[in-house]
Amino acid sequence: MTASVSLARVTRADAPLLDRIWQFYELESSSWSECDLDETGRFTSLSGFLERLGDPDSFDWAYLIRHGGQLAGLLLVGRQNFRGREIMEFADLYVLPKHRGKGIASEVLRQTVLASEEPWLICVFRKDQAALTFWRRAFERLPFSSVRESVPPEVLDLHEFIVNETI
Repeated sequence: MTASVSLARVTRADAPLLDRIWQFYELESSSWSECDLDETGRFTSLSGFLERLGDPDSFDWAYLIRHGGQLAGLLLVGRQNFRGREIMEFADLYVLPKHRGKGIASEVLRQTVLASEEPWLICVFRKDQAALTFWRRAFERLPFSSVRESVPPEVLDLHEFIVNETI
């Protein structure tokens, strides 16, 4: 990878841009997610999140991913209650097709999960085989201090992985 990867926290002013990128993410996921369009032709699964942007008590955050200065994708992370404990969740990562295969997703992991000293929850939909393949390769290639799949999962539609956990 030759160009730099940067993450910029999304503000309320960025909400329309985040929503537009989210439409691409939902479109690619629609073959397995079964999400439907609303009457205006839009996916609306992000609407609750967009309403919370800028809330000082918000428990989740969105980032725009740039590669070499160009908009390349989005990242959503947040604090979740998982099996009775609070944990950071690496919730949604989307890299635009033009920017794939350049190491961007791995660099985003280095700047977030791998730069943190706390454990993270990574959930992957069981029907999303492309994402599961990415994560299994990332778990082998990148220097996570630990990787553990939570079995049985708290949410049956998901593979739930805890990484960088101190035992």
